[in-house]
Amino acid sequence: MQKKIIKLFGFIIFTSLFLNPISIKAIDYSSTFTEIGSIAPESDIINMRLIDNDLAFLAEINRGLTIYNITNPRNSLELDHYSLSFVHDIDLNIERKLVYITASTGVNIFNFSNPNQLELLSVYLNYSTSTYIQLKGELLFVGAEEHGLQIVNVTDPNNPIMLDNWIDGVGHVGPVYVLNDFAFVGIRIPNINGPPTPIDLKLLDISDPKNITFISTVDTDEEYAGGAPKAHNQDLVYLNDYDNGLKILNFSDPMNITVLGIYFDGGSINDVKLVDNEIACLADDGEGLKFTNCSDPENPIKIGSYNHQWRTLRVAVKDDIVYLATLGGGVRILTTGVITNAIPIHPLLICCSLIIAYVFLLYRIIRNKKVKKNF
Repeated sequence: MQKKIIKLFGFIIFTSLFLNPISIKAIDYSSTFTEIGSIAPESDIINMRLIDNDLAFLAEINRGLTIYNITNPRNSLELDHYSLSFVHDIDLNIERKLVYITASTGVNIFNFSNPNQLELLSVYLNYSTSTYIQLKGELLFVGAEEHGLQIVNVTDPNNPIMLDNWIDGVGHVGPVYVLNDFAFVGIRIPNINGPPTPIDLKLLDISDPKNITFISTVDTDEEYAGGAPKAHNQDLVYLNDYDNGLKILNFSDPMNITVLGIYFDGGSINDVKLVDNEIACLADDGEGLKFTNCSDPENPIKIGSYNHQWRTLRVAVKDDIVYLATLGGGVRILTTGVITNAIPIHPLLICCSLIIAYVFLLYRIIRNKKVKKNF
């Protein structure tokens, strides 16, 4: 009986080495995308904010602020429009039905209680150029270029009041990202005939909104392309650094922020959103959409992509629907799915496992013989 078992194991090893290895496979997961509709399909969309899959607020470069009903992604309907020039950034206070959008006139604050009729409440202008904003509670953080970082109290949307203003000694404040009691600010120098020259990414203490203080210059691992974080998960901060790709920062020590991992494939990342705290959805300027698995932050891996003909500036994800803001293509609406790819396991791996089992079996046979002999 024991000889038969040994011969059987030998036969299995032989067939594992020489027969088709495709018979045994591992499973790899990847994302797929299908376009199901669009919003303003020929417009230049520089930014957007969504309320679930119901309303879309678009910053259209050539038009201004527009609201769309997107409950039917195959037939999005424009509800209202307000003409503005040089729109750039947009944010929402969903509970109070307020929308904030930057334009040449400043930060325009609208009430959208009736989405079919936008109501302009006020305009905050304490700077000279269109810029970046982020709303946290009743505080609006404005990256005001040569006028620095401004913290504005918008408790009364009819009367926004600046609380403090931090100005960098060398460059201008562009992109802003607020995380708890800190604000990341991208510092750059403007150029008349081209895009600004990035200098560095700095961290500010905003725990006292009336007294902004400098904390540190962030080590972005050699070159800095001018971006700012767009998402975070606990102590992990996701920096979209444009031509330098996605950088995952360790934020456990604000005085010593380090780069844990980098995803770079030659593209230019304009935006980042997180799904399930470990999937980073990337808006790649020239290549469309990319999904990366960041469960191992030191080694982000691409698990899916969707290419189209337009430049991609922003990405938003609601449930299993992805929205891509583009130049010339409006907002492209995609559904996501997951497929499993069977990957052949190399026969040598199977062989090694069986050899171990064979040696163990042989050891047991010899041991049993010795035990019987002693008796």
